[in-house]
Amino acid sequence: MIKIVRAKPSECQKVRRFEQMVWDEPCITSPWDIMFFVSYGYVFLAKEKEKIVGAIVAFKTKNDEVKITDWLVAKKYRRTGVGTKLYKRLKKDTKGMPIIAFVESKNTASLEGHKKLGFRCIKEVKDPFYLGEKKIWSIMKNLG
Repeated sequence: MIKIVRAKPSECQKVRRFEQMVWDEPCITSPWDIMFFVSYGYVFLAKEKEKIVGAIVAFKTKNDEVKITDWLVAKKYRRTGVGTKLYKRLKKDTKGMPIIAFVESKNTASLEGHKKLGFRCIKEVKDPFYLGEKKIWSIMKNLG
């Protein structure tokens, strides 16, 4: 059975390792930033027993919007409702604030998942993180 729980500070590095494993990238969130997200933002974990199988990481902006930094589910658990449960928990805790997510335009699975959750593309931007990439990202918004 999958449970959705708020991440504890003691789980910060487990969240980072989970991100690295799912995305197969060495540096997703810095060791220091994840602690700030857990302590002052919104980090929810999907767990099967004590194993992390999904996560959503977000923070509240000064404009009372919630920005998603990460939404990820282990491959084995995709299309099982885990991602939806993570978003539902985030929505519950953010009490109707608008939610913004940046999604790479080629990531059709994530775009479709966001659309099913009521998100709409409000804008497309090139290289929003100033990494010198030519990737196009969709800014997805849900009104809460």
